[in-house]
Amino acid sequence: MRSILSVSSLLLATTLVSADDSTYNVNAICTSDQMMRYYGTSNNGLWGGSWWQSAILMASLADVGSLDSSYNGTYFDAYANTYSNAPSFNGYTGFIDQFYDDEGWWGNAWLTVYDLTQNPDYLNLAISIYDDMAGGLGSPCGGIYWQKDADYIASIANELYIALAAGLANRVSDDQKQGYLDAATTGWDWFFNIGVVGDDWLVVDGVDNSTCEPTGNKYSYNQGVILSAAVDLAKATGNSTYLDLAGNIANATTTTNGTFADENGILKDCDNDSCDIQGAMFKGPLFRGLRQLQLASPHDNWKDFITTNAKSLWNNDLNVTDGDCNTGSSFAGPVTGVNEVTQGAALDCLVAAWAVTS
Repeated sequence: MRSILSVSSLLLATTLVSADDSTYNVNAICTSDQMMRYYGTSNNGLWGGSWWQSAILMASLADVGSLDSSYNGTYFDAYANTYSNAPSFNGYTGFIDQFYDDEGWWGNAWLTVYDLTQNPDYLNLAISIYDDMAGGLGSPCGGIYWQKDADYIASIANELYIALAAGLANRVSDDQKQGYLDAATTGWDWFFNIGVVGDDWLVVDGVDNSTCEPTGNKYSYNQGVILSAAVDLAKATGNSTYLDLAGNIANATTTTNGTFADENGILKDCDNDSCDIQGAMFKGPLFRGLRQLQLASPHDNWKDFITTNAKSLWNNDLNVTDGDCNTGSSFAGPVTGVNEVTQGAALDCLVAAWAVTS
């Protein structure tokens, strides 16, 4: 990866000096360049020692390539390396492990990389991951389980399953489409009927398998992945109702002084020093989903939320050292807990701002 990093660093050397909080493209590329310094350092094909988070980071990297044609092929070797070597982490095979949500992150990420590279191996991998996730169906409450040897029904696993099914429906041949579309629409209907989406239009953590009642806290990534699913479902069906329902969740999530946004409209979720490397990732999928929803169904309040957060993290959550853009876990600042995952969450926000203002 040394040559790849040197190329991107040279690009940044001439542009970072003129960066400000609204140069979203420059800021995103600097953040992705720093994120890549963690690549392969602990496990070949992964960022640091992070497993499912590496899927999100990989997808964000592909998003940068999709927005900047001059950057497009820079990391194709990294995707190929991750494809070949990352599954050796903990002895996994083909990105299949004991957690259906882990698999869902990887399946959806490989669809993003497929869109950029058009490498059919990545599409076929996403299909094989989906097939394994479908084995999680069978709960008495509906939906798929969170883990193969447990009975909890997590919202995130189901959101990722719906998103992956809908994403595949938009990418496979016409003779294969219907099966994936049926799975996605069935999953969506279950999700909105079981009660995990509350009267406040916010998603809770999951469903108690013994009572079939919604349970758990509210996390930002649960609000984001369902937005991504809605966009692919609307595209696959031509039905804008999916976008309307997702819009209700987006509005609830981005409300100033609400559950997730502070008095300045800055996303708050796992902001303190005690935030672990899992929680530090949660913000990223929200901005990914909100970006996709904004591009499909533009609303000024969503765009403003995205750009406000992108500016805040650049002004308050950034430490530039020797040209390296280090970002922490709190977009409101100060900079704390910098690692590969906080870089990835910030990158999703910056990519969102770049995309919706281009």
